[in-house]
Amino acid sequence: MIDVGRKIVSHQIRGFLAAQTVYYLVNFNLSPRQIWITRHGESMDNVRGKIGGNSELSENGQRYAQALARFITHKRKEWTIQQQDRAAAAHFPPQPGDITPPYATSSDGEVADKNFCVWTSMLNRSIQTAAYFDEEDYDVKQMKMLDELNVGDMEGMTYEQIRAGNAHEYELRRTDKLHYRYPRGESYLDVIQRLRPVIMEVERMTDHVLLVCHRSVARVLLAYFLGLNRDSVSDVDVPLGLLYMLEPKPYGVDFKVFRYDPSDDWFHLAPKYELQRTTSHTES
Repeated sequence: MIDVGRKIVSHQIRGFLAAQTVYYLVNFNLSPRQIWITRHGESMDNVRGKIGGNSELSENGQRYAQALARFITHKRKEWTIQQQDRAAAAHFPPQPGDITPPYATSSDGEVADKNFCVWTSMLNRSIQTAAYFDEEDYDVKQMKMLDELNVGDMEGMTYEQIRAGNAHEYELRRTDKLHYRYPRGESYLDVIQRLRPVIMEVERMTDHVLLVCHRSVARVLLAYFLGLNRDSVSDVDVPLGLLYMLEPKPYGVDFKVFRYDPSDDWFHLAPKYELQRTTSHTES
């Protein structure tokens, strides 16, 4: 790889792993951009304690959706101003301590306004959470690959109902949530597999993106971008009301978390936030 992906040289590539490595390097980029991840707003099934399903947002979920659109628009404008300030202070050749790679500018030297994508699943609660984004300003799309883990025969049940009526399945899942597959449903390994094209597209793109998804999907995405161990994926605590921001850098990822506060209908930075492992196994 030459000049942060400007040129890739490959020779005598053989085998699956080698080919996948080259494919990753070809798509990889360090263009300044932000990757936002959040779960949908509170749904009616969240209120009832049911898993799966395709319910609508609750009133709290609707308020979350409206605040999310306002906050992302605010942060998008803030980011553009920061990039303009950095571009104005830039010089060539780069000096030790400078931020690289160079920031994309238009022909007149101004920082180019980045496209902003908003991706949701095909489920109502995710689509409705993104409903307040103006499609004149945001590229809004729905993707089946971002759907929640399919719980199969357990659709629409509470965990107490599963434990009472399907004790064997409940115990199998409790002992190995990563590998457990719901009857006629999915496992976390299935979700990881179907998210591969989404992850590669996020790696390839130079636009900002917000992924409005579900608990299992958010766990997999965060685990990938933060380099977590695969065995911990199914236990990452990803509650409602949190908004995760990742900004790729040459030597890692800047990670910030914003928490929604219903009292002032706004998101606030959670300082020194670290992902935790959930202590409950009754979470999909």
